[in-house]
Amino acid sequence: MFLMMGAVELLRRSSNIRGGLVFYDDTDDIPDHVSFAYNYVPVILGLSLLTLWSFTVYDVFRLEPYFQLSKEQACPADVLSANYNFGPFVTTPIFSARRKHWVVLLVSLVNISVQLLLPAMLSALMDVDEVSVFNTETLRSWPELLEVENQAEWISSQRNMSLDSFTRTYYGELPSRLAEFAIPPVELPFDDEVTTALWELNHTVYWTELSCSDSRVHSPSTGNIIVSMGEPPGEHSKVSYELDGLQLAFLSGSSQNCTLSANYSGIFDLKATSIQARRWELDALPCATGDLYGFLLDINSTDISQLARQTDTFPTQNSTFTPKAEFFTCGMRFYMANAEISMRPNGSVVAINVDEGSVSSLDTSRLNIPGIKTYLNHEVCPKGNISPFDNGTLIKQSLDRCASEMGNSIPSSLGSQQFSQAPISIDRFMFKIRRDVKRGFARLLSRLFDTNAAYTTVQGVRTTDQVAIVVIDSLAFISEIILLLGGATCIFLAFFYQSRENMLTADPGSIAAMYSIVADLFNPAGVQAFAQYTDQFTARELNRKLRAWQCYWYCEPSGRKLGFIPGEISSRKRNGRVWFKKQMRRNGPRPNARLHFLSTPIFVAELLGLLTVICSMAILFAMASNDGRLGHLSDAASDRLSFALGIVPSIIASMMRALFNSIYLNLSVLEPWIHLQRGGSDARRSLLLNISCQNPITVFYRSIRSRHFVLSLVSLCCIINIGLPAVLGTLFTQSRMESPWPTQDVKLRYDDSVILESSMVPNVFQYGPIESAILNEVQWLPWTAPDYSFIPFSAATNSLDRTYQAVTLGIGANLDCQKIPLMHNVSEERKRGVSSSHPFASARDTEHMSSIRSHRSEDGRDPYSIQALALSENKGDNDNNEFFVFSTGNPRSKGGLQNSQKEIFALQCQPVASIDRFTVGFSANGIMQYYVPMESTITSGQLFNNVTSNLAKYQRQFVSSLQDASENSTTADGAKLFPSEWPGTLIKLVYQQTNPELTYVDPDLLIDATTRVYKWLFATYFSFCRDMHLKPLPKPILVSDAKVLRATWSIVRCLPPFIIALVMVTLMAIALVLVFIVRQGQFKGPRIPRSLGSMLAWLADSPILPTFYGTYHWSNAQRRDYLLTLDKRYIFRQITTPSGAQKWAIEEDPVAKAT
Repeated sequence: MFLMMGAVELLRRSSNIRGGLVFYDDTDDIPDHVSFAYNYVPVILGLSLLTLWSFTVYDVFRLEPYFQLSKEQACPADVLSANYNFGPFVTTPIFSARRKHWVVLLVSLVNISVQLLLPAMLSALMDVDEVSVFNTETLRSWPELLEVENQAEWISSQRNMSLDSFTRTYYGELPSRLAEFAIPPVELPFDDEVTTALWELNHTVYWTELSCSDSRVHSPSTGNIIVSMGEPPGEHSKVSYELDGLQLAFLSGSSQNCTLSANYSGIFDLKATSIQARRWELDALPCATGDLYGFLLDINSTDISQLARQTDTFPTQNSTFTPKAEFFTCGMRFYMANAEISMRPNGSVVAINVDEGSVSSLDTSRLNIPGIKTYLNHEVCPKGNISPFDNGTLIKQSLDRCASEMGNSIPSSLGSQQFSQAPISIDRFMFKIRRDVKRGFARLLSRLFDTNAAYTTVQGVRTTDQVAIVVIDSLAFISEIILLLGGATCIFLAFFYQSRENMLTADPGSIAAMYSIVADLFNPAGVQAFAQYTDQFTARELNRKLRAWQCYWYCEPSGRKLGFIPGEISSRKRNGRVWFKKQMRRNGPRPNARLHFLSTPIFVAELLGLLTVICSMAILFAMASNDGRLGHLSDAASDRLSFALGIVPSIIASMMRALFNSIYLNLSVLEPWIHLQRGGSDARRSLLLNISCQNPITVFYRSIRSRHFVLSLVSLCCIINIGLPAVLGTLFTQSRMESPWPTQDVKLRYDDSVILESSMVPNVFQYGPIESAILNEVQWLPWTAPDYSFIPFSAATNSLDRTYQAVTLGIGANLDCQKIPLMHNVSEERKRGVSSSHPFASARDTEHMSSIRSHRSEDGRDPYSIQALALSENKGDNDNNEFFVFSTGNPRSKGGLQNSQKEIFALQCQPVASIDRFTVGFSANGIMQYYVPMESTITSGQLFNNVTSNLAKYQRQFVSSLQDASENSTTADGAKLFPSEWPGTLIKLVYQQTNPELTYVDPDLLIDATTRVYKWLFATYFSFCRDMHLKPLPKPILVSDAKVLRATWSIVRCLPPFIIALVMVTLMAIALVLVFIVRQGQFKGPRIPRSLGSMLAWLADSPILPTFYGTYHWSNAQRRDYLLTLDKRYIFRQITTPSGAQKWAIEEDPVAKAT
């Protein structure tokens, strides 16, 4: 027990220190052998100790009366009728305390905890729980910024490139202050199996701050308003402002007042209640300090009504009135500081805690501040105004400039215009400007880190939410206390019993051993006097009789003898005895209490209890199969329920074990007497039979050989009961799952029944992040999957860790690719259904194909080359949307020449629109967790036609970007989606990544790689340009079927333990019924012979008692040989004494002797 206590303590400490014993990503990943180990091994070891402990306890309870008789001083005679092995073990402390048997009291108390609590504690000692695992790792980072000159060069080279589309806040994306910080690149190891990890590291962050103040317009001037109808006609009209003489109050840091003039134009709805124009410039005023200025112009409802009436009469109308004008300026500062950063494996930042004590300013020695301001000014200025019209299309109204002049010295520049109908306050406007400038600066600076410089190492702590096999502290502590008490009790008994007086020379378990004790140790006269009164007594009457008597030792010439001292009953007890006798005479003699399993009422109760256990198991098993009952539990509720389902069945199993142990002990004691009552029983099957002190395994073997089937069945039940707590304690296990719960956080911001047909494709398309995403399979773009772009939702929550589930529309593209061997003519393929005819590239006809730089490795290590090509525009019609993927071998590589000659082919590909509804799981910021198609593909209708049209426009731009500048090409200076060689390179990288072992190009695998790349590109494009293709709703609509996925636990049934437990309990119920049927009424004696006192009168009056004179000091083996040598048969029945009285006694069976 001490060893097991040490093992439990070691496991507990290890679990507390490490957070668990063994860790897994999910409960489904736990192997079967680990599940068996933590569910069964502790309770199996505990039950093994319990079996060994039961031997000790059995002997303590059985032999205590003999140790009490061994004392020199007199002792109460009721110890003769004591045997603590019988009856419920929970009542043993009561009876032992009443008799002042303190050793039995101590052992019985420990026995209750060992028998009843220890199996239950050990069965639930280990459990599965969700834990946070922390691992410290060294990460690589590049925190150095480019030199200021290099920053200026890079910013200048990117003047036509927009960074906004990659980090903008879409509808449905959770706005976050984290986007206002720039973080140096950090190389995070990405593990597909642990996507919920959280990295924490201390690093440098950069940001900008804007301090803004508003300036009162001193003398508002009148403004000339020009209104013209929109084209095509609709609810929106173009409104132009010409404002002169705006005088501002004296500005801090300036020596003069500012008089400003402003020109402004925009598109508005004149039927609105009010119009507000807002504008700002990232530029400085000559007459004031500051880096940014802006103003708001408000037109009230009266002026709007006048403009509306004039517009209805004249398409173009001039008006003059005085608008309300507000002006402000802002100063811009740049900072850096140390911060504690939390981010996901895909690089998305979750939290930033800035160390205020480490904040420092950045100046022109570290940053190209003028270039950054110029770039941000260009970055935030739109190239036009996009407004919706009634016909469902989008028109782009181009503006040459932002149409603003602030004094004669301010050059025309592109600023920021916001065409919002709803007026906002100047504070709200300044807040939005701060946010936009901060995010723009963070996006820009994130690309100014020098990744070619030597990296530095930073320490990162990875936190992962995993499941672990943990040791429950409370149960481990209770188990250790029980094991400590059990071990200490065993040591105490080992030393204590060596010093106790002991009258026994052999095991007194058999009837023959008790004959020897009565024949040699008891005073014959005293025994006869005792037997005269107690022969017909029931067990209750016998105990009452012996309670007033005493036993004492005295010496005779033949040795020490035990005598009886009759006691006097107190007056109170005497009156009770008189009353009791009167009741007996009135009601007749009270029958002796039967054994509990042979008493009909108790038998029925026990049988119903077993049937209740069976039914309860079946009900719980059925409930566990219904997700609405034992599923979707919180962590605390699951722990409580798992604790109950682990402890309560084990306690019930311990009670069932105690029940059948009682049946086993009573039957083992009763078995020889039943044989004696039948008569003709030899000494081996009666007087020498001593099975009540042996373990059930030995008894089961012996009873099978001797064909005692009832006893063998009960012994089998006791053996099975050893493992019953282990089986019942593992009927249910915990499983972690994501459970959907209704939520009102999710709203739809776009009309999912409308896809607008756009007349344009954006000119610029960044490809660097796409390459990283597709190769690393890390999704960084909200509402985008590798093959679909989804209509986004908005989630009203402050938690980025929540996952939502809803049904939305997915828009994507598929590729229809056909293999074309080299030297073929495309027109031959067109006869199979492909429109128009263009000669395909051949050895003498390469001028029709755009010249693409080869991507073969210069050192000849790559055995093949993959290129994406397109037909030159000057050689075909402009409606050709096909592109080709060309594959050749590399003659300079090993085996490349053979591959080049063996497999030179091209793929001819055309895109096909793909629209379907999906059940998607997404985070609050729109990152997709999973998406499952609903098998509701849309292949016709206006929705499909518009997507097909948009895909065709994108494909024309895609093909145009593949066409490299050539001598006669008209697209040499045209806008490109990407560099012409990039798609081929990306297809090759994907092919190599998915097929690293191949040294040749397989057509089918190349089709898969090409399709994967194209799907990703189109899905990314559609997500970037969703504002052009989706129609915003006037007001967000609640998504009624949306769910929030919460990490919940469920109680999972285990089928094998349930079947085993059902068979075991059913077998026990059958055994109980058979014992009742077979053994009821078999024993006719006045009481059950459980102790020496209960059979003392039968032995004293027995005719065979003289046979055992002088055998007390014999061993059991000597006594057995002696009786077998006599070869007699015995019977237990009532005999007539010489005085004519009828008494129960054992004698030789005359019938058997005669035969």
